[in-house]
Amino acid sequence: MKTKIFNPLIAVKAIAILALIFLSSCDNNKVNPFGSARLKVVNAAPNSGSQKFVMANIPYIGNLDYLEHSVTYHDVAVGKNLVSQFRDENDNDLYASEELDLSDDKRYTVYLTGESRGDAEVRLYEDNITAPSSGKAKVKFIHLSSGAPANIDFLDAQGNNLALNVARYSQSNYSEINAGSFGIQVRGTGAFDNLATLPATDFADGKVYTVFIAGSSASGYKIEQISHN
Repeated sequence: MKTKIFNPLIAVKAIAILALIFLSSCDNNKVNPFGSARLKVVNAAPNSGSQKFVMANIPYIGNLDYLEHSVTYHDVAVGKNLVSQFRDENDNDLYASEELDLSDDKRYTVYLTGESRGDAEVRLYEDNITAPSSGKAKVKFIHLSSGAPANIDFLDAQGNNLALNVARYSQSNYSEINAGSFGIQVRGTGAFDNLATLPATDFADGKVYTVFIAGSSASGYKIEQISHN
């Protein structure tokens, strides 16, 4: 007669999967418990205060003030209609909510945007961290400012074009740039005055970055760099 050996690790995994299915069903999330994605979280909402991010009823990261982001990617569930929320850190009040679709083995960054609770949004962008060519860094640009013109241009400190005519809440294609330190300017498309300037910042060989603009004339425009690898 064969002896069945109890494996506690298998039991723990089974319980975790059942718990995930149970919790996700509360909000009709269509979770695939056998897949996973990787997610970074960014607070790009000027007046939001400290926020925490929760997806499919499972808290992932907290204490994110304006322009702060998770240092690394977090392993998260994948599926359809995953209820994803930013909530006030202090009192857990809902700040913004969205149902997101995440695919297995992908990398994403989720942003909280908007000038106030009334126009706050949760926005998701897929990342590609394939390494650039030798001696290069890889960068994409995102327009997250509700106060800037609907279309903007990203330029380097010398006025050379980096990404043109980027529409609000859209992202540019990735570009490879020479590794090194340089500044970035943002202008309304076709305009000559800078909305904001990022001082000379390192873009390292082999690294992948996102550069985004947030804010408004009231809250102040900010350009930020995020590293993805």
